[in-house]
Amino acid sequence: MVERVKYHHELARLFVLHLHNGQVNLTGVTFTLTPETIAEATCILHVGEQWNKGQLVDKEHYEPYIKATYKKQISRVFPFRYLQDTYAPLMKLIIKCFSCEGRFSRLYTYHVRLLMYFTRVRMVNLPYFMCRNIEKMTTFVQRKPPHQ
Repeated sequence: MVERVKYHHELARLFVLHLHNGQVNLTGVTFTLTPETIAEATCILHVGEQWNKGQLVDKEHYEPYIKATYKKQISRVFPFRYLQDTYAPLMKLIIKCFSCEGRFSRLYTYHVRLLMYFTRVRMVNLPYFMCRNIEKMTTFVQRKPPHQ
């Protein structure tokens, strides 16, 4: 039944609000959130480096994605315009679908790390990343008051 619904904003909000210790119970159905269940539900392979947003990325790894004029100016956070134009469309998808932030003016090193995955430079375990990202989001969402 959940598969037929596709994306549903309120259901996603309830899921995150009720997620505790990797489990959610919605209307009597218990869902378990682990990298393995994400891999099974999304058909994304549960392989690659177990990496999360907080881990550092060496500048040498993401310099190939930066315009030459800005390579000496990059840090952990830098303007989107520093990114080579060829990677901009893919990066916008990464920001929208994986970071859940919607801020397109700034890039963080983890955005570039995900770009490295999608350009097959370094493999990251996406189910692991997504699970950790959702767990981190729950603390933010659970503190935020609901929309009036």
